[in-house]
Amino acid sequence: MKSVLRIVLTALLATTAIGPADATEVVKPTPRPVIEKYANWNEMRTSKGWPDVDAAVKLPLPKRLLIATAALTTPDRAVRDPSYGFSLLLAVPTSRDATRLLAKGILMNDYTFGDKTPTVLRSLASEAMRGCKSCVAAYGLIQNTGLDVPQNDEVAYKWYRWAAVVGNAKGIEATSLALAEGRGTPKNIPEAKKWAGRLEPARRAKLYTEIAKRIVLSKTGEDIAVSSDLLLQSMALNPLDAGRPAKQLLNLDYAPTVKDDAMAAIRAAGSKVDPNALKVMAQVLWKRDKPEAVDEAVSLFQTLAESGDTEAIDYLSRALGRSDIEKNRKDRIVATLETAAASGYAPASKALGNAYYYGTGVEASLEKARTYRESAAKQNDPEAQYLLGMMMIQSPDNTANDATGRQWLEKSATGGYPLARAALQKLSSN
Repeated sequence: MKSVLRIVLTALLATTAIGPADATEVVKPTPRPVIEKYANWNEMRTSKGWPDVDAAVKLPLPKRLLIATAALTTPDRAVRDPSYGFSLLLAVPTSRDATRLLAKGILMNDYTFGDKTPTVLRSLASEAMRGCKSCVAAYGLIQNTGLDVPQNDEVAYKWYRWAAVVGNAKGIEATSLALAEGRGTPKNIPEAKKWAGRLEPARRAKLYTEIAKRIVLSKTGEDIAVSSDLLLQSMALNPLDAGRPAKQLLNLDYAPTVKDDAMAAIRAAGSKVDPNALKVMAQVLWKRDKPEAVDEAVSLFQTLAESGDTEAIDYLSRALGRSDIEKNRKDRIVATLETAAASGYAPASKALGNAYYYGTGVEASLEKARTYRESAAKQNDPEAQYLLGMMMIQSPDNTANDATGRQWLEKSATGGYPLARAALQKLSSN
């Protein structure tokens, strides 16, 4: 029994001794991966030490695949070089992996293969038979675009449908669009919607918007009704990307009740709303004559302005000059602009400068106008530099203003503002 107690006590003492040391041990955070950014493919290629295309096609296949993957699938499209990537994949010897990457590259980029097109099609067809979904979809895309081959909607649809059946997302999208338009197959919108239903919600929402945009062109009552329904479903499926369907619904000739439903959906989205949808709604309300519509538009523009939307700032500036907007609303607009200006947002400073200069929505004050315009000008806003420069030159106070005003005009002209160049030429001719 004593030996057992001795073992327990020893264990407890050991735990006590170790405890404080463990408590003081600092766990270092996992470092974030460094994201490399490049302006173009050559910059990326040089940074990686990869050769030009003539030398790269002679590299061993694994190295070619590595480089081709970067050239064809880098997330930033501006950095990709499809011609370089496809050249590496079509150089012999090739492989199944090369063909699968070739298919992926076709689906992600613009392409042209010229006299190598038959070889590309044979490779895609062969690998499609082995179960490569992207190869099936890529074969269909080549037939659909008619680039390097005679355009053939019927053949394209068969391949797209095959890709859709085996679960390829691009094949599902293409099949759905073909059915909606009756391209290569009889028109069947219910079937198109059924295929679209296989996609995850965000992707399905984009497809619904695209289908709606295409079928509304027929201008038949049935297609317009289906189009509006698809757009509303798109907004409901993905409120964070509701801007595009909202723009179509609110700006095209859909029924007023449909537009009301679209606005109700935007309001219901709350904090999840797409700012682009808010902007579209605000712009539509702005054009209406009803005071309550304009008031809601201004409220939406204020929300957008607080998040740094330049166009919303412009609308708020224009709102200050409207006679149908009440003074208390204008006071709130000024407060919004002042907050944005205080945070260093140049468009807000410029808007306030104009408001105080002309006395729109506020009591005119040349002193405040100059202060706000100078704030925007110092942030390299060419228009604000021009306005400040002209304001100083036209001031009768002292000649020092004239020299400083010319300096601001010169900065504005350097920034590409045409009125500043014209003003300098006129001053030089006097």
